[in-house]
Amino acid sequence: MNKIIIGSTCIKYHYPDFNREPKDLDIAIDIETTNKNTGIEYLYNPILFKYCSTEYLDPNLLLSLKVSHLFWDINWEKHMWDVQFLYKKGCVLQLDYLKEQMKFWEIHLPKVQRSRLNQSKKDFFNNAINADENEHDLLHEKLAEYPAYKKILKDGCDVELDENKWDRLTFEEKCDVVYEETSVMAYERYKPELYWKKAFNRQLKDNIIKHFPLYIALFAIENYIELSNPKKNYQEKLCS
Repeated sequence: MNKIIIGSTCIKYHYPDFNREPKDLDIAIDIETTNKNTGIEYLYNPILFKYCSTEYLDPNLLLSLKVSHLFWDINWEKHMWDVQFLYKKGCVLQLDYLKEQMKFWEIHLPKVQRSRLNQSKKDFFNNAINADENEHDLLHEKLAEYPAYKKILKDGCDVELDENKWDRLTFEEKCDVVYEETSVMAYERYKPELYWKKAFNRQLKDNIIKHFPLYIALFAIENYIELSNPKKNYQEKLCS
């Protein structure tokens, strides 16, 4: 059985200034086992061993492993805190590993129903949230004269987005995409009954887990500290 130390102990090993003391020792293993030791948690994760063979997981892979967990609502806030710490330390996301790890989680973790954008507007908005297929877009237009999502729509599509167009946006334009989509969806689900910042952050988390395409979700994760503290109260505009 091969082993790699992961989790808080691994972060603390690489960065002694990490200010959360590990409660136990997390060890990734490459075979499934029922063995249990007090203070040690063995976690079956054979994917890691294709990318790393050291005793402690490489910091860039550790960041990528933590990011992969953010697409499931399991210890989400703790993983996000660790991700922000690792980004501040200059760690770099390993996209190939991330994608392979997520495919493994999709088999071994609870199913998450993620949005499929390759649909018509009529089919996509056929739900209990929107009054009709145009309501969502009308809310966007109340929020911004030219909604940011229109800059990245795939040609000839009403809902599906174009990653190449996203890549050409400025940082500020990408922030606008995240802010506007999260604001509109938060308003649809929570209206003014929930304080706007609390509703926004609840929806931002939900969008990362279920609704954003991977490339937008990864942008929102990397810039989460800024994006989770919006300066504009969307409720004021949408309620007017």
